[in-house]
Amino acid sequence: MFDNAPSALRRHLERREYEAFLDLLSAELPGQAGGLTRKNYLSSLRVFLRWCAEETRSVLNATRADALAYQTHLQDRGTPATVHNHMTRVRTLYGILMARGEHPGPNPYEGLKLPSNRPEEHRDLYTGPEIARLLAHGDVTERLLVLLGAHVGLTGPETVTLRWEAVNTHAGHLDVRGRHLEADTQVYAALREYGQERGHTDLFAATGPLFDFQTDHQLRAALFRLCTRANVPYRAWRALRNTAGLRILEQTGDPAAVAQRLGLGTLKAVEVWKKLSGPGPA
Repeated sequence: MFDNAPSALRRHLERREYEAFLDLLSAELPGQAGGLTRKNYLSSLRVFLRWCAEETRSVLNATRADALAYQTHLQDRGTPATVHNHMTRVRTLYGILMARGEHPGPNPYEGLKLPSNRPEEHRDLYTGPEIARLLAHGDVTERLLVLLGAHVGLTGPETVTLRWEAVNTHAGHLDVRGRHLEADTQVYAALREYGQERGHTDLFAATGPLFDFQTDHQLRAALFRLCTRANVPYRAWRALRNTAGLRILEQTGDPAAVAQRLGLGTLKAVEVWKKLSGPGPA
């Protein structure tokens, strides 16, 4: 049924000729040749084969214990979504090997309890107490940064490029990319304190960039330093924005308001926060 004798696969494995091994199987993997799905499968299988070699584990005689060891290896290094994807692709490999008579079965990767791949269970957020610690340990600039992310919901690039001209103190909001974003009491106080430190007694008349950051990397580095000092686990800037999304949803109960405030193009993006949030306002 197959053009390649079973011994050819075994011979390539013994010689650690992994590309040749995968070439013999690639036509049976999901997706089209050269397509993204096929490339992702091949990438995952290369990682798996290297791990087997490093751990001196058999590919063609793999057991459930081997599968569990590989799952633990992935979980120590990747996100739940990454683990789920890699394990699913290796399970597909063993289905192919069993069909070819190269593995005696049963499929060692079948029926494993994989980590949840539901995004609402893994979306990074800063908790209320963590935000409070960041604010308590931050200097004037850092406090404003935290509030712009966790209350206003600015993205990293929006924060880096924010200008004083966008601060509308008379109306009590920020004008960012066509969005009028409310500056609550904490944000407004932090803006005034920061402005005074920068020598702007009249915020409405101030001009130019709000911060000295030139890149997103510099912004992330500033957040990392603050997290280290406040003993808060560092998460990417988007975690502050996620915190804002959940906060706005819990305040308003209106997914459309969240989408408008955060500049989201679809309400589908708010579904994650809806699942994280409790019952909305009555």
